[in-house]
Amino acid sequence: MKSRFRLSAAAAAVSLAAIGAVGLAASPASAGEATCFGYKGNFNQYGATFVKWENGPDECFGVAPSGSIWHTWDGAGGWKEMPGNGKALRLAAWGDNPDGKIVDFVTSSGNHYCNTLWYSNNKWTGWKAC
Repeated sequence: MKSRFRLSAAAAAVSLAAIGAVGLAASPASAGEATCFGYKGNFNQYGATFVKWENGPDECFGVAPSGSIWHTWDGAGGWKEMPGNGKALRLAAWGDNPDGKIVDFVTSSGNHYCNTLWYSNNKWTGWKAC
């Protein structure tokens, strides 16, 4: 399923509950190692999720057993912890447009937190409820 949305200045506050996931998501499995772009990482039972961005380089996201959120891309040199010290259970949704991209992670209590990267400055904005 493919879904697009527009990012705005208030994108981090936009609920992504109605947005379908774009890309290929791994189904839940036991905790363990996952490989993306040749980089190995240890993740919880949801493994790693490959995201094919339309406007930026493809990327993978995963949540470690500790709840820390990680991502990698081709040429990253390995898995990198997402800025802002977010904690989550799994990636719930994502989307992009020519201005930037947004990811929505859900916690074990069911709360959703989003982080937006604007292509103009290539910086993540930080975790906010969405």
